[in-house]
Amino acid sequence: KMERITRKDLTEMQLGETKAFDLPSARACDSGKTIAYQLQNILRCKFSVSTDYAINRLTVTKLAL
Repeated sequence: KMERITRKDLTEMQLGETKAFDLPSARACDSGKTIAYQLQNILRCKFSVSTDYAINRLTVTKLAL
């Protein structure tokens, strides 16, 4: 289980890659989602994010624009 998602985690993902992050709380999931949506403007890509609040899992896919 990760404590939180970092910009580095998202930056190091390859285009087309999907990664699941198991986080400690719903709040950590929401924070990760916010970071992904902010970072897509900087990285010139699109992040598709899905949250499973029952198990606090954030699934992120990095896509080309």
